[in-house]
Amino acid sequence: MGHKDKNRLPRLSSPLTKLKSHYDAIVVGSGYGAAIAASRLARMGKRVCILERGEERWPGEYPEDTLDAATEVQFNGEHGHEGKRTGLYEIHKNKDQWAFVACGLGGTSLLNANTALRPDPRLWNDKAWPEEITQDKELLEQSFQHAIDMLQPTPYPEDWPVLPKLATLEAQAKGAGAHDKFVRPPITVHFKDALNPAGVHQKASTLTGNDTTGINDWSKNTTLLNYIPDAWNHGAEIYTCCNVVRVEKAKKGSHQPGPYVVYFEWQDDSRAVFLHEHGANIAPMFITADIVVLGAGALGTTEILLRSAKCGLKTSDQLGKHFSGNGDFLAFSYNGETLVNGVSMGDEDPKDFKHGVGPVITGLIDYRNTPNVMDGYVVEEGAIPSQAALFLRTIYQVMSDHSSKSLKTAENLSFQEKIHRNARELSSYVAGVYRGAMANTQTFLVMSHDDARGELALRDDRIRIDWPGVGSSRDFSRLDALLEPLAEAVRGTYVRDPLTAAMDEAVVTVHPIGGASFGRNGAEGAINHKGQLFTGQGEEVYEGIYVMDGAVMPMSLGVNPFLTISALAERACALLARDHGLTIKYAPTLVPLDFKTPQFPIAYNEAEANPVAYALAQSLKKASLNEVADIDADVRGLIVAEPLAGNSSSSSDSSSDEDEATPNRVLPSVFSSWGGNKSSSDKPNRAEIKKAAAEAKKKPGVSFTELLKGHLSTVILTEDFETADNQARSSGSTMNVTLTLSTGPVDEFLKRTDHRARIVGTVSCRALSDEPMMIESGVFTVFTGTEDDPADECAILYKMILHCTSGERYRFEGRKPITSGHVLEGWIKPSKILVTVFKIENGVETVFGRGKLGEHDDDFFTQISSLRGDSNSLTANIKAIKEFGVSTISATVKTYLPFLNELKYPEDSHKRKAYPRQRPQKTVFDVLSSDGFKTRLTRYKGKKGPVLLLHGASVSSEIFSTELIPHNLCDYLLAHDYDVWLSDWRCSILVEDHRRQSNIYGGAHDHAAAIKIILKETGVKNIQVVAHCVGSLTLWAGLLNGDINGVGAIVSSQVANRPINSTADRIKQSLQLVPLFEKVLGQDEFDCVTHSPSASLEEQKDTHGLNTPKKVTLLDRTIDNALRFMPMPVQEYCNNAVCHRASFCFGLLWEHDKLSKNMHDNLEEILGSINMESLKTLVMGWAKKQTLTNVEGQDLSTPEHLKRLENVPVLLIHGAKNQVFIPEATLKTIEELRNTNLPMTNMTYDYKSIYRREVIPGYGHLDCIVGDKAYQDVYPIILKQLEANLASTGYNAASEE
Repeated sequence: MGHKDKNRLPRLSSPLTKLKSHYDAIVVGSGYGAAIAASRLARMGKRVCILERGEERWPGEYPEDTLDAATEVQFNGEHGHEGKRTGLYEIHKNKDQWAFVACGLGGTSLLNANTALRPDPRLWNDKAWPEEITQDKELLEQSFQHAIDMLQPTPYPEDWPVLPKLATLEAQAKGAGAHDKFVRPPITVHFKDALNPAGVHQKASTLTGNDTTGINDWSKNTTLLNYIPDAWNHGAEIYTCCNVVRVEKAKKGSHQPGPYVVYFEWQDDSRAVFLHEHGANIAPMFITADIVVLGAGALGTTEILLRSAKCGLKTSDQLGKHFSGNGDFLAFSYNGETLVNGVSMGDEDPKDFKHGVGPVITGLIDYRNTPNVMDGYVVEEGAIPSQAALFLRTIYQVMSDHSSKSLKTAENLSFQEKIHRNARELSSYVAGVYRGAMANTQTFLVMSHDDARGELALRDDRIRIDWPGVGSSRDFSRLDALLEPLAEAVRGTYVRDPLTAAMDEAVVTVHPIGGASFGRNGAEGAINHKGQLFTGQGEEVYEGIYVMDGAVMPMSLGVNPFLTISALAERACALLARDHGLTIKYAPTLVPLDFKTPQFPIAYNEAEANPVAYALAQSLKKASLNEVADIDADVRGLIVAEPLAGNSSSSSDSSSDEDEATPNRVLPSVFSSWGGNKSSSDKPNRAEIKKAAAEAKKKPGVSFTELLKGHLSTVILTEDFETADNQARSSGSTMNVTLTLSTGPVDEFLKRTDHRARIVGTVSCRALSDEPMMIESGVFTVFTGTEDDPADECAILYKMILHCTSGERYRFEGRKPITSGHVLEGWIKPSKILVTVFKIENGVETVFGRGKLGEHDDDFFTQISSLRGDSNSLTANIKAIKEFGVSTISATVKTYLPFLNELKYPEDSHKRKAYPRQRPQKTVFDVLSSDGFKTRLTRYKGKKGPVLLLHGASVSSEIFSTELIPHNLCDYLLAHDYDVWLSDWRCSILVEDHRRQSNIYGGAHDHAAAIKIILKETGVKNIQVVAHCVGSLTLWAGLLNGDINGVGAIVSSQVANRPINSTADRIKQSLQLVPLFEKVLGQDEFDCVTHSPSASLEEQKDTHGLNTPKKVTLLDRTIDNALRFMPMPVQEYCNNAVCHRASFCFGLLWEHDKLSKNMHDNLEEILGSINMESLKTLVMGWAKKQTLTNVEGQDLSTPEHLKRLENVPVLLIHGAKNQVFIPEATLKTIEELRNTNLPMTNMTYDYKSIYRREVIPGYGHLDCIVGDKAYQDVYPIILKQLEANLASTGYNAASEE
């Protein structure tokens, strides 16, 4: 399958509806420690779930301008939380110590300064480290190397452009007498386009300096681009916006499959606002695991553990202690005489800059060679975030004016120097922060040491940092004295960090570490040397609770800590594997990652792993919950061992929306298409990256929250809901249900006849469980009726599984009746929901409770406040919400009054069944034809000879490899050990050049180039070709004209050298329809795929990957409606608009009884457009002349040309009912070949053995390839021909030669 948009961004996280109830391991967070744990556990073969509280953002989606960045800031201060809870930039404000951390998939790695430094070796001698770590130096060194191998740190290249800030730091070091201490440190940044060890293709740095706010050029080696996709590629599942609040050990005697329960809050902003307005708390959700790895960062992990301890988890008294700011210190050399260019580019175009800013850190002055290791420190240059530069410009000036050092410097300045100094300050105000004083300001990032005496505590259920006197205890004057000479070396003014200067006792850190630190026992630390949590003050630990992040540090490191964090996490994982008798496979991924399907999915059979839960799941499935299982074969809590009907794949939960009805091939990997041999000029520019970010946004859906309150009776179990409700009220048996309903793409939701949506949430009901219950497999359907309903009634249905913390499960059914004719009234003032709760014991389902749920009279209007779109685009969200609101009424009417003859369009609701494939690893080759067209070959290697498959026009190689039928030709040949090569030549809808105007003969050039590659790669002399329709015509044209060589045998489907059309097509030729479309209507292509008049551009995206969305025009509407009345045999009539268009363009492409409904309903997956020049030369040229010609117009069907096929075996297959090219066409070809090339005078010659023709009864045109039973009726004929010619075309033939 081709990649239709090389810049489309991937999505690794899954919707919460995919979450399972139990995993082998849960990893909390996604920074360096957590990502490493997830990757290594997945490589051990564990089923891993990653829970990340932030959002998934990829390069191209990080904010670059000030306003966008401002919306991503969140504060945790003394008076509570402010801002978006999933905001990318999180600031912890405390009286003594401030901390800046990242929030997002990738954790701190998204915003750190990239500097990969090892700590001073003497630091390991400190008694704070357990002996197991310091004594096993070999394991520690191996762990560092594993981290380095994945993170790939490298110094800024000497042969790259000179960076002013790097050159300035070197000059400052030299001026301060420390030039021998200046180095270029290793940084985790790519400086060339390359495939990283996780299989992700990264790009060379564009030197924007945006590293600390999120860089969009794919150069930063964040865990999002290495460890996390590696974990996903090995089967890990990722869920974002999931804030883990606590961990507990499962209660004895519970039915939970794992020993640990992890509670988390789904941090959906609109949901939280809605519940807050109703005075309701967000009940946490939960999942269980055998192993829990906490990697939420020093603050996040410690907060989770402190809250867990508060709820009963036994821990060490040392939890929360030994917190360190890593000795961070920030200062500046303001307005020097040397250009620094130290302000990041933000949203500015790098082309507008004479000099690059560079990665945020590229140079370092190493002052660690001190007698006392704790006195050492490093000084690094940095880049000021452009988003903060305007604010800092004024701060710097004010501080420099009051700086004693500035006053001393001013005394030594000449009048001219003072003028220049003031002019630079003025320039920064007039010309901007990239000029004048700000352009000459150097940033100093210092990592030193502190005493690690900070403490973390929970107050108001939030993490707070207590470190009285930290500001005064730090010897800042010593650092001032060391940094001032660096500023003076370039005649700059030394300015201390504004916050530290303004608040003498407040210190800022960007490297918070400690809080759950190492110790020999619980009296010394919170975890042992393996990262396992102590259960108290002794050496006993929780075998399955690990800490792997910055929280483990018992002391400051004096350098950027992430490499050490990574190494210690690698070490912990190695020990975990050793303890469990497992092996970690460290081999890098050598092929580009396919972000659609993991390369190494984890096989899991719940029937073996958890037989009790599996039996319960099967019982629930049989208990009228089949419609839930039909939607997902692997839904949460209902893990089914075998794929169910309608399930597209057994491997991947990675799709961004499980209900999206688009074909699988519209989700290409950006990186595999970037992974080829491309020059640097092919690197996407800034506009392309921004465009990629915009196109990555999936079709927006809408979510909204319902808060249902009512009562449940466990006494009245009959269908007398009124009595049950009254009884429950009198006994105070309440039930509260918090639901968030997600439509998926709005257009798909509205087109489904049942308007099905997903349900995620919790249910609180003491009659069922003391703790809130998780909703699993929740399905919400609107306007759904059954044969038992009155004729004028339909219903809104709620069906879900309720999962208790004890492991027990209930089945919940809710039915809200709506009377026909009063739909709007029923929606705005809904009736009560009639609730039935079922329990299963010993395989028998019984009613456990009945009751009613409802909303307040005004809840319909308050629900509007929770409506949200799931796109990152405000415009797209507004449009989605508007469409949802306006179209609901229309969809309701359509449900009751459907038009029987209404055209069906691709975006209309229909089922799609896909058949999983197991194929050899594919290899993709870029093909360049002699006339400059770019096409593609895909190889699935086999043991027999190579077979090239050529498709027709307006389709692609997917007609041979489609997953819409149980057996396709590609997999049929692979099953018989053939080396299959799929060509996507210039008429393929999967290659970009299919829109370029081209004479149809140009396809012969594509085939010639493709065959040359096959011959080179395989070493054979001749190959076999199976060609269909126009692919066959262009193959024959090239062969007969002498442009194609190396073909040893041919199987041609439907046509060869004589394109003789049916009567209907000849009538269309005489009507001059192609010139009409081209000259009169101004069309440059004809697209077989069409859309409804109401289809938006968003809905048309990626229909074929390279499809350019365009407005549905009056011409489109006219054609579609006119084609409804196109003459055709009665038995072939259908209401599929795509089928109509294809039949209009080429003739009836199939006998409908030979196509499966699945294929017919999803024709847009295999059909597309043809450019007008190709169509014109095909229809008005070859077809009109009923022969092939070259570009000069020379007839290629003469005996002279046919002689070129004298010794080439040919099989022509033809559908007996073909209405595109009539069967007489191939009959004429066979006669011409035999008359020209066979010695008819030799009566012993078997003339039928070399030129054969098979007519397939009952078949038409393309159904010979994609028909549901083609594998029985057609493929064996093709196989027989291929087998007959293996002696001259297979690998045995090549080896014999």
